[in-house]
Amino acid sequence: MPATVSCQKCGKTFEAKRSDRKWCSDCQKIRDKERSQLYERRHRDKCPECGKSIVRGAKLCLSCENKTRRERYKGEKNPNWRNGWTRADGYIYKRVKSPEENGCPYKAEHRMVWEAKNGPMPKNWIVHHLNGIKDDNRIENLVAMPRKHHSPRLIVEPYQRRIKELEDKLTILRRR
Repeated sequence: MPATVSCQKCGKTFEAKRSDRKWCSDCQKIRDKERSQLYERRHRDKCPECGKSIVRGAKLCLSCENKTRRERYKGEKNPNWRNGWTRADGYIYKRVKSPEENGCPYKAEHRMVWEAKNGPMPKNWIVHHLNGIKDDNRIENLVAMPRKHHSPRLIVEPYQRRIKELEDKLTILRRR
């Protein structure tokens, strides 16, 4: 439904087909031309890497800048670098390889601690945390076992019985 609107730039009244129209057709053409000139002024420089237009003050276009930033902040140069340590699922991992080498660059700290004490880990074996705390990597808290024997029922039940015995002794000592 057309409406009669007054142009915000020249004040001339015109019939607008859209309710959000603010300028007459003459003023709109002038505005569009000014905006395109502004765009051209801001984007007249070219990226030295790929030749795309870049904004005034920039050295590279956005895609080239992202590529160089990736290289600039790699590894120890990254502000979030934690000396090669990271956490995932409660475990602590240490960086042991550079990313250029094949394979995973991180290794689980509990495996490294166990292997430093006992030698290389046999294939299909895992390191279990006896107290259940995944970041407690003291050697006395770690035990290696075949993966097929790593069942929470087999591992936890003996400790639960021992905890129950110690709790019973504590209640007896408190009664005295």
